[in-house]
Amino acid sequence: MDEQRVRQAVDAVVGQLRTYVPDMAPYFEDDRPLGEYAKALSPTAGVAPEHAERQELIATCVRRVLRRAFGPGGAAEAVTARDIRAVNIVDHHQMLNHPLLLGTNIIANAGRLLSDGPSAPIVTLSCSNVNPSNHYMRNGFRFRGVDIPYFSAKEHRDVMYYLRPRAFDFVERLHSLKRWSGFAPADQDFLEEYQHLLNGLDHSASPGHRDQLATVVHGTWPRLFSEELRPRLPDLLYAGAEDVARESLIELLAEESYLSEALLDPVPRQRVLDTFRGVVVAWDEAAGKGTHFFWMRHPGRPGLLRLYVQGGELVPADPRFAHLRVPLERQALREALHREDLVPSVALYMSLLLFAGIKPLVGPGSLVYTTQLKNGWHALLDRHGPAREARLIEEVDVTGMIAGTPVFFERAGASLTTLYAADVMSTGGVDETYVNSVLRTPFKDVLSVGSSGVYDLFSNSYIPKEQQLTERIGFDEAATFVHDWV
Repeated sequence: MDEQRVRQAVDAVVGQLRTYVPDMAPYFEDDRPLGEYAKALSPTAGVAPEHAERQELIATCVRRVLRRAFGPGGAAEAVTARDIRAVNIVDHHQMLNHPLLLGTNIIANAGRLLSDGPSAPIVTLSCSNVNPSNHYMRNGFRFRGVDIPYFSAKEHRDVMYYLRPRAFDFVERLHSLKRWSGFAPADQDFLEEYQHLLNGLDHSASPGHRDQLATVVHGTWPRLFSEELRPRLPDLLYAGAEDVARESLIELLAEESYLSEALLDPVPRQRVLDTFRGVVVAWDEAAGKGTHFFWMRHPGRPGLLRLYVQGGELVPADPRFAHLRVPLERQALREALHREDLVPSVALYMSLLLFAGIKPLVGPGSLVYTTQLKNGWHALLDRHGPAREARLIEEVDVTGMIAGTPVFFERAGASLTTLYAADVMSTGGVDETYVNSVLRTPFKDVLSVGSSGVYDLFSNSYIPKEQQLTERIGFDEAATFVHDWV
């Protein structure tokens, strides 16, 4: 496809997104360089006293979660409340891999990637309520266009949250699958070196695979950049969002707040259930989607059970496990959270961030549901109180767009190829010229590279069927003219 046709196709996609998904329009009109855009993501206004206190609690719980992976005195100790006032909530809790998720850490922190002095760590609240077979992972990672598994196919229904520690054994799996010979000798060398690196990281403090993954992300993040840049990079710390919420709720359920009231008091609880029914990350009982507030640990495998409120209890929707019900009482919930039998849902942990005044850095999909959650809570609080809490939640900014587009590419003749994390690492990482060129690119152009993916996300719900575009432009084609400096 020639450049003019690519540009016309991208313009058509962006034009319809601006028209039919007005929440996305400002981002496709933002011509600030990415570095400048990223700096503006950090809140600059003062913090309300209530939010400051709650953010200290969240930061304490982030440190507690990270200590499970790094041990006391490790990387966790550097995290402060300031570091989580604006936080990436888009990524999944897995190895650095997929271009779209990889890009979130770059876009969210582009303004401070190459600091000349000591820099605070980057904290990402990553979702561990995902299966190893999810679209962004596919049982492992991707390299040279090939899926590299370190999970077996039979684990496809398991969730990362409950998986036990394991060795990284993808080289052996590739041999057993008769796929090893398909890699060039240099790529075989990289895969062997990469596996040795992952297994050689200090996992001694890790009670679960989710803790291993925190050390893996921390240990491999610098390899996305050339060796001379690595001393200037902030640490990247992945704290599982469900773990942070679980630790925080154990504390908050000992106190009185509108959040604890929503779980413990039948009348406000029913208002909350009615208000958020149908929100993507919440619950839709008729459609059999979502869960009421928490997921439950499956008793027979590393999986989850959907829960619905029945009377004063959380009861598994699957009648085979109805006897595993949990009373919606303060101590019963705290004990179940402490045992890790309950896992906070996305709707609950996002509500916790809003309660603490934390700015979630979002993708196109999470922009929609965080806005719905914020507006729903504001309506409830505005009508039923406390009035002060309605004003506090109204102040929370949920517009920090950081996702929906890749940022790592390599040139192949006249075209660009989108790179996964292992592809970038195998080349020694990107250099300062590359990073600075990305930082100078207008944000609307950076975002336009992934516009067809954003279009696919919203097309069925927002764009009239008779108006929907049939031609799609892939990342590689769009990037070829946006990032022509590569």
